[in-house]
Amino acid sequence: MVSGHASTLHADESDSHSSVFSFSITTPTIGYSDNAEWILDKGGTYHVCPNRDWFSTFEKLDGCFTVMGIDHPCNMEGIAIVHVKMFDGIVREFKEVRYVSQFKRNLILVGTLETLCLVVSIRDGVLKMTKDSMVVIKGIRRNNLYYLKGGTGTEQ
Repeated sequence: MVSGHASTLHADESDSHSSVFSFSITTPTIGYSDNAEWILDKGGTYHVCPNRDWFSTFEKLDGCFTVMGIDHPCNMEGIAIVHVKMFDGIVREFKEVRYVSQFKRNLILVGTLETLCLVVSIRDGVLKMTKDSMVVIKGIRRNNLYYLKGGTGTEQ
């Protein structure tokens, strides 16, 4: 859990996706691991994380599946909030992250965040997502994938 002062900017309340991501500036009481890689993915439907320990809240899901690879169904076991420390030290809260233990990677969906009026730009191997003039998310290209510059919180 993150404690401390939080200043939150939300997308337009009329936007049906406004609960998916919030811009939180916090003073964390959490340790962060830079080796907890998140891939910035343009094509998926949900933010996904296979590590149950990273969820600060958890709502169990029954009978929900997502399809991976060549039509391989994977059980979505829950939905929760994950706190991620960004490249600039700011902790952001990702809501409605699906817990899928069968996944091998963490996914943040660029398309979902784009619906929140974040502007996506890609140049010289760097993906940036901005809100007004503020860079909110940054990713670096490696092996044709964009990896989030940041880490995931773990309780200490």
